[in-house]
Amino acid sequence: MRPTNTILGQHFSIAGQLRFTFPRMLMSLFIMSYMVADGVLISRYMGTVALASLNMIFPLAIFLGAVGIMLSAGGGSVVSRRLGAGDSAGADRALSTLVYAEFAFGVIVGLLGILLLDPLLNFLNVNEEQYAYAYEYQIVWLAFMPCFLLGVLSQTFFTVAGFPKLGLAVSIASGLTNVVLDIVFMGPFGWGMYGGALATVISWIVAAVAGGVFFCRTNAPIKIILTRPDWTALKGACTSGFSEMVGSLSSSVTLYLFNAAFMYWLGVDGVAALTIASYSTYVFNSIFYGFCEATGPILGYKYGEQNWTELACVFKNSLVIMTVFSLAAYGMSVIFAAPVLAFFTPRDSAVFELVLANFGYFALSLLLLCPNMFAAYLFTAMGDGKRAAVVSFCRTFLFTVLAIECLPLIIGELGLWLSVPLAEALTFILSAVLVIRNRRRYGYDGQAALVINRD
Repeated sequence: MRPTNTILGQHFSIAGQLRFTFPRMLMSLFIMSYMVADGVLISRYMGTVALASLNMIFPLAIFLGAVGIMLSAGGGSVVSRRLGAGDSAGADRALSTLVYAEFAFGVIVGLLGILLLDPLLNFLNVNEEQYAYAYEYQIVWLAFMPCFLLGVLSQTFFTVAGFPKLGLAVSIASGLTNVVLDIVFMGPFGWGMYGGALATVISWIVAAVAGGVFFCRTNAPIKIILTRPDWTALKGACTSGFSEMVGSLSSSVTLYLFNAAFMYWLGVDGVAALTIASYSTYVFNSIFYGFCEATGPILGYKYGEQNWTELACVFKNSLVIMTVFSLAAYGMSVIFAAPVLAFFTPRDSAVFELVLANFGYFALSLLLLCPNMFAAYLFTAMGDGKRAAVVSFCRTFLFTVLAIECLPLIIGELGLWLSVPLAEALTFILSAVLVIRNRRRYGYDGQAALVINRD
């Protein structure tokens, strides 16, 4: 099996970086297909009320999985820096500790969520019409929480190990499993929301089992081993990945506020329209996420290796790639808006007319989303969880809450759709300031860094 250091340690041109990150971008698309497939098929088989109920409970799913996502993202940063420094044994201990922690956390949170599900749904303002749909979907999701977290961990570490194509293959298998079972369970079997949730859960199990098999191999580039907990690695994962937890927690709160605002201004159709608009941009969101997720280990490795010339090269490549991606994403989302939106709801429906009329405003966020994501991942790769968390918190909470609470009061319903673009614009200004001011601190300007973080 090819050593990890010959993959992450190579020189990356723009084309080379795209080749390395492309499988992870496709992987993100298939991971996102779990949610989108559920949305499309639930809307088709069960109607827009069921689709709106899925969006109403999504903040709960994000909130409960926040710590696990933090461990995956931060752990990937820790392991990549250890690999760059030549500490393979330390990388194995870190990965193994993260697997133990993710499983334990998943069991605890899943059980607590099941016990408290009724009051949680009431807190989320799930109405009587949506309640049964929301309960059926979420109870299955919670019962298999460890599978979700281990699946996320596996997908992250396929890239860290230098095997993004294998991660892509697993994601394709998971995504196809989800789509096929969605159709079977909600169609011929008639299992409703239980069926949609079960299809998603089985796709998580596919990813988790594949990761377990790969990383338990004796010749794997990073191995799961029997070891005492590596508390230093766990602390480093929490510190580096703190921004991911902040982002997830903030997203759960802001999505709750968005649902409430759209319900107040536009009713149930408004929530369904928001859900469809969000799902329609997830394709590009997942591409951006995959690029940043795959570039993070490269940055972390170069930083751990103290190869400042290569670190600066990857940084500059990323700026070029993000600019092209962002412009292309916005253009394509506007050009193909009508046929994409029609996948979710009939063209003659009120929901379709509502979302089509406003989608161009909502999609403006795609112009700045990728660089804002990248800023957080850059600081995570450098082991600077504090600055990464500041970017994530402002993007997903502070600026977004200010926008959704204030903008509709100023310009009316249009403010609902422009809230996310405004938040991204404010975050871009903040991100640019932080990235420019810290280029000497972490060496991505091509000169020796002033600060070296190992864990």
